[in-house]
Amino acid sequence: MNLGDAFARRKQIDAEIENWLARLRLAGRDTLQYRTLSIEDKDNLVPIPGSKKEYKRTYSIEECLDRLKALVEEDRKLALRISLTNQKARARLVDLDGTEKELTIPELLVLKNDIAPKLENMARAIPIKAKGVEVTKETGTVMNWRAITKVEKSSQELSDKGHKIEKQVVDYYQIDEVADYGHEERKVFDEIDKIHLWLQRVRNAINDANKTALIELGEP
Repeated sequence: MNLGDAFARRKQIDAEIENWLARLRLAGRDTLQYRTLSIEDKDNLVPIPGSKKEYKRTYSIEECLDRLKALVEEDRKLALRISLTNQKARARLVDLDGTEKELTIPELLVLKNDIAPKLENMARAIPIKAKGVEVTKETGTVMNWRAITKVEKSSQELSDKGHKIEKQVVDYYQIDEVADYGHEERKVFDEIDKIHLWLQRVRNAINDANKTALIELGEP
């Protein structure tokens, strides 16, 4: 059994424990159910013909508890073996900076579950330089552009026949002069793609490390 098999077996054990817990909850009683027309003589209740239903437990309490204890013990040993194996299981990974490193499974899981989402969020938060705007000036680090927004208001006039006519007229123009320090869109997308490729390498490294044979209890 390797690490991957051990993780899969622990998931199976969790499901089996839930099944046996459900059986244990039903293991406490057998029930005979029927209908009667009178309950005056409670020591001699007469069932209505055809109304009897019998519910018998499938497993005994002891049988369920024995099975649950065995599953918990198997899970305990597997968890311990996984923990001990994780200390020696390693895989090689080409990191974001291009260097190759040898990492343990806990280190790889930190990268996958904690670091990768933060790196992607950081990359997606990078402002992107505006496109399709009126550029007034541009240098290597900043692009200045202008946005003109027409703001209208309602105006009423009287027609020749004395009817009110509502018209939209320009109230003012809002001018936004913007100094845009955003990055090029392609550069931001390339950075996000780079993180995705790195994350796939992390996943592959975890899969490789999970092929490590599970350590036997009692090994030094």
